[in-house]
Amino acid sequence: MKAIRLKLYQNLVNYKKPISFQLKETYPLPPPSTVIGMVHNLCGFTEYHEMDVSIQGKYHAKVNDLYTRHEFSNNIIDDKKTRCRECMTINSEKAKECGNCGGSNLEDVWIPRGYLVRGIVAPGIKKYNSLYEKNVILDEKNREHYKENYISVIEGPATAELLTDVELLLHIIPKDQTIVEDIEKAFLYPREYPSLGRREDLAVIKEVKVVNIFKDTLEDDISIGNDYSAYIPVNLIEKDDVQLGKKVGVAGTRYKLTKNYTLINCGTKRFPKIVRRWNKVDVIYGSNIKVFEDTHIELDEDGNIVFAL
Repeated sequence: MKAIRLKLYQNLVNYKKPISFQLKETYPLPPPSTVIGMVHNLCGFTEYHEMDVSIQGKYHAKVNDLYTRHEFSNNIIDDKKTRCRECMTINSEKAKECGNCGGSNLEDVWIPRGYLVRGIVAPGIKKYNSLYEKNVILDEKNREHYKENYISVIEGPATAELLTDVELLLHIIPKDQTIVEDIEKAFLYPREYPSLGRREDLAVIKEVKVVNIFKDTLEDDISIGNDYSAYIPVNLIEKDDVQLGKKVGVAGTRYKLTKNYTLINCGTKRFPKIVRRWNKVDVIYGSNIKVFEDTHIELDEDGNIVFAL
C-alpha cells in the first residue's frame, strides 16, 4: 500500500480542543480530522475520501496569546432600561425620573449586548450593512422585529494556547489508492497556502514523498527518533507491544480524537435539524516511544513506524 509522507513545520499553532472555551486549549499534535480536512481542502475534494493517517511530531514550548472571542446566541440577549421621552437619556430599569432632565415621562427600552446579525453568521459579515447592526436600542415598536430576524454576537477578549516551533511527520494513507498521485501533487504544487489548525496557522512543507507501507515483524527493538511523540492506537499499548517513557503500559495521555463524521437529522422530516455525528479514535499520546521485537507493525520503506488511525 502506498502513502504520502509529509514533513511540515509550523511557527505558532493551535489545534483546538472542542471542549475548551475561556482558554482555547490545544492538542499536542493535530487530531486526525484536522489533518484529513487539510488534505481535502488542498486537493479540492467535494466528497469525503476515506483515509487513515499517522501523526507524529514535537513542539518546543507552549505560550498564551490574546484573541477576540465571538459568542453567538440564537436569541437577542438584552438588558431592560428606561428612556426619557423628553431628552432621550437612557436610565436604569427601576428609574422613576430621568437622571438628566428630571422628567418622569419614561418608556421601557432594551439594550442588546454586543451587535446584531440578520439571521446568519459568515466571515466578513460586518461589511454587509443590511445584515449588521450595532448600538441598536429596542423599543416596543421594533423589539419583536429584531428578535425574529436577528441574533446576538458578543465580542470579548480571550486567551489561546499556542504551540511553538512545531515539527510534524505525517503519513496519509487513502483507501482509494488511485488518488495517491492527486494528493502528492496537491502538496507539491498547493493551490493556496497550506494551513493546519486555525486558518492563520500556516504550514511550511519540508518534504513530500510517496512511500510504500508494509507490515513486518520486528527482529529488534526500534525507537522513534528526533524526540518525536505520536498518537498510538490503544490496542498496541494494551498488548504491551509499545513502551512509552521508561515504563511498559499506559504512561501517556489518552484521547478520543475526531476523525470523520456523518450527517444525521435530529429534527423531523418537516423541520430537519442536521448535525454532525463524529467518529472518534481511541489513542494514547506519548513520547520516548519504543516498539519491541516480534511486534507486527506497519513501517514505511525508510523504516519509519506508521501508527495508522
